[in-house]
Amino acid sequence: MGERAVSKGAHRVSEHLRGMMRAGTAARRPGRRSLTALLATGLVLAGLAGCTRFGASLTRPSDPVVLDGSAVPKLLGTDPMHVVGFSWDGSAWHQVPVQVDKRDYVSPGAIYHLPPSSYPNLYGTTAPYKILVYTPPAGLSPGYTSAGTYTPPDSNPMLDANDEVSFLAADTGKQAATSVVNPAGVTGRTREEVRATDPLDSSQFGYIYLFHSAKLTGGGAGTDGVHYNFSLDSGSYTATYKMGSNSLAPNNTWGFNPEHSTVLTPSYGMKLGDRWLNNGLDVTQSGATGANFLERTHYYVTVGCGRSEDTFDGGASNPGEGAFVVNISGPVRAIRSYIGANSYLYTVNTDTFYPGREDTVTEVRGHAGLPGYGSADDFVTGTSGLKYSDPLNSGVVIDGKPDTVTPITYSTGAAAPATWQMVSGAQGSIVTVRVLNTDITGLNVATVYEDRNPASPPQCTGDAAAWGQNGMNVTSPVGSVPVTDPTLTATPATLVLHRYRYLLAPNVPSATAATVDTQARNPIQTTVSG
Repeated sequence: MGERAVSKGAHRVSEHLRGMMRAGTAARRPGRRSLTALLATGLVLAGLAGCTRFGASLTRPSDPVVLDGSAVPKLLGTDPMHVVGFSWDGSAWHQVPVQVDKRDYVSPGAIYHLPPSSYPNLYGTTAPYKILVYTPPAGLSPGYTSAGTYTPPDSNPMLDANDEVSFLAADTGKQAATSVVNPAGVTGRTREEVRATDPLDSSQFGYIYLFHSAKLTGGGAGTDGVHYNFSLDSGSYTATYKMGSNSLAPNNTWGFNPEHSTVLTPSYGMKLGDRWLNNGLDVTQSGATGANFLERTHYYVTVGCGRSEDTFDGGASNPGEGAFVVNISGPVRAIRSYIGANSYLYTVNTDTFYPGREDTVTEVRGHAGLPGYGSADDFVTGTSGLKYSDPLNSGVVIDGKPDTVTPITYSTGAAAPATWQMVSGAQGSIVTVRVLNTDITGLNVATVYEDRNPASPPQCTGDAAAWGQNGMNVTSPVGSVPVTDPTLTATPATLVLHRYRYLLAPNVPSATAATVDTQARNPIQTTVSG
């Protein structure tokens, strides 16, 4: 990779356990394949016919539509579990899954189970420092599960302006004439017509109608197929999770918190081995083999081995702070959000899982003194038939032998080029898009790629090989990224990294990856009217 070989972890899943997991995957494969086949057929037909199953022209089948609560004023103040969605196919209403996720400003001290006297303040003031986070649902209804954390419920239990309402583009339908009678069981005066439009092509659009209902629930239509199971090896989160020595008992210890959490959708399965450790991924789209081919995702500082996904999870020295914000599985999406990365106490990583893609948002909050940050996916050593592509490199064979690959580079403050990266084979295709949101100008951004067994220099975490390892580094030309923690300066910089992973059929062409990249950077737009 030139500047650094990114690293892999010390606490990988044993081969025996990996075999057990593969056996479990095989055991569930028939049901998942049949569901995948149905979904894939529907998506192909939608693409050919230029419409969704309810007749909309919107052809963004993997993409969600997400609105802030402020966008649907008629629903503000209603019970979030009873916000429901319907699509009109031209002759009948169809209830579709809709999810409301609560968000609130919360002190990180509460999430870390600290004594209130230790809650952080904004730099140089006595004003409490709070961050906007997802909060656990106040109550559950069909389609929802939530694992307990110390994050308090939203101070406003009703739908408010900073909550999020989500549904899938694939669930949109036609526009209903004003003469069409509302669906049974809804409160008519709360009707909000949401037009979802592709900003890349205004002829591509669809509608969903949101209402409040006294009896129906957002998950009452079923789910769009995302199931997230948060499963700590130690048992109860509040009783056993090691959050750091500053936390209150029984969480006032530090170290690893191994888990065997899983995400299953009609398109993919994912394994999660610790807070920052994604150590498995299989694709079940359109004839993919369903074999696991992700060894792990790496998070790191761009120099040395002192900061990695392993040290974030428990390998760092005392006080070793880290915690979960929420773990939610809902009718439209699942949310896994966690806090703490070594001395970057208030850095939050949030993974959002949809049926066909995963979004990760890393909100970097830390001190100065570090040269840069990066993340990269590394694939299972020895996996054959995989190839790597990006806008400058096509069909590079992944075989553990060094390749000459041209990096894509730019500086923040200038227009960002397309930087998608794809690994594809019979196992399926992973197209990754990364977008940076920052007010820091002049940071160097570069794609990274390494295919070498063993890696050189040696890996910091995981096994010895860099097998088609690819990602992105963000580094400072002056040797230190500015302070981004509001408890350390009155003028913190902003640095937020977005990663979109699309899980697609085997051996998709580069043109598909380029299309996905453009779509990820241009999310679906909405217009709301009564």
